[in-house]
Amino acid sequence: MIDIKKRVNYDIDTMTIYQPDISDRPGPKYRAIAQAIGEDIASGNLPPGTRLPPHRDLAWRLGVTVGTISRAYGEAARMNLVGGEVGRGTYVTDPAETTHDGAKNLTEATPHLIEMTQNSPALGPHGAALAESLRHVAEGRNGNALLGYNSEIGPQPHREAGAKWLSRVGLEVTAEDVIVVGGAQSALLCALLSFSKAHDPVLLEALTYNQLIDEVHLTERRAVAVAMDDEGIMPAALDAACTASGAKLLFVVPTLQNPSNAVMSLARRQEIVDVARRHDLLVVEDDVYGYLIQDRPPTIASLAPERTIYITSASKCLAPGLRVGWATAPRRHLYRLAEAARIATFAQSALTGAVASQWIENGRAEELLQWQRRETEARYEIARKYFDGMDWHGHMAAFHALLYLPDPWQAEDFVARARQAGIIISPLTPFAVDPYEAAQAVRITLSQAPDRATLERALAALRELWERGPSRPRAII
Repeated sequence: MIDIKKRVNYDIDTMTIYQPDISDRPGPKYRAIAQAIGEDIASGNLPPGTRLPPHRDLAWRLGVTVGTISRAYGEAARMNLVGGEVGRGTYVTDPAETTHDGAKNLTEATPHLIEMTQNSPALGPHGAALAESLRHVAEGRNGNALLGYNSEIGPQPHREAGAKWLSRVGLEVTAEDVIVVGGAQSALLCALLSFSKAHDPVLLEALTYNQLIDEVHLTERRAVAVAMDDEGIMPAALDAACTASGAKLLFVVPTLQNPSNAVMSLARRQEIVDVARRHDLLVVEDDVYGYLIQDRPPTIASLAPERTIYITSASKCLAPGLRVGWATAPRRHLYRLAEAARIATFAQSALTGAVASQWIENGRAEELLQWQRRETEARYEIARKYFDGMDWHGHMAAFHALLYLPDPWQAEDFVARARQAGIIISPLTPFAVDPYEAAQAVRITLSQAPDRATLERALAALRELWERGPSRPRAII
């Protein structure tokens, strides 16, 4: 057990002065912070029981966002370095420590943790489909060709398959209008680099994909948050943001927006297009989730083809490890996007491209998509049962749900207590362009549990935690 007097001293002395050294560390800042914490623990500079600085305090001193600190502390927790104590903060853990109710320390290594943070599709018949496809691909061509460098924008057959896949959402394109990319995230980065410069304002949904926020910060663009309602970004807010910032580049997820699960109506999409035309905006439409909805509104790209870069991928609608994406845009923009993709990756994967293309051409992609829709809806119904009477928002085609927490819950405390129960979820903070504006809510992925029974156990535990409420902090004597 940790000596309580020592803990008090660490609270007073170490918490107020500790600052991890993240200089000269490559990669995302949140990971650099977590690694620095790990090194300081290993060196003895952070003994067990040390209370780390509050999120906002450390964010200010390091010059990063509160969301970055939240992700850093979360990463450190995954590494079994720190843990949260409700009402008191984040501490360096001691493997021998137990909680006040006798439970194991929340960061003690265990094989029974249920991961519910990654927004990835459920997997079922995919492994068998892959085995069959790999045999067919290997037999149909020289295997060495699959392991060599591929075309920088994808070979013609793969682009043809991509055009066919895009036609599912009403885009009338040919192979010449499509480039193959190594997933949607890399395509988003290529668009950011191709159509903006350092310090340029870039319009983002107020809540958006956290990796996109990281990309904007990494490339030294200025993120401008656009206010949202139940349908996504609001036309009036977009108009005002354009006028105030002068931004010319907008990133938007109109269908099953992450993390809000919003779906724009056709009328809303038309209003957004009208604003984009008035301000001469270039729109980057991220449609990675749009294929999961049976009857969906038309894409922004089909409403405004002259100013839209459309991006989708196989990772969300088919399988997360199938890192293949497709992009289309007006030709003048597509050439620049292709050049950025060439510089970023040099060549696209022939092997994954061949698998995805075969699935599209032989109908297996359609079968797996239909399976995904059924499984996602079934898991949504399970969530409805356990979240009944709670303030939550989901969608029958979405992989996750947002759970809004009543007072006096704080999202970070709820996340810490969930991990004590063996469940890893995410606060809303990392998805907020302005972390100070994030609601006290958590994102809970429904699709990542290996089966429905595991999902039920996890949601039952979260329901019990929500009903019990936060524990009051203990007095220090």
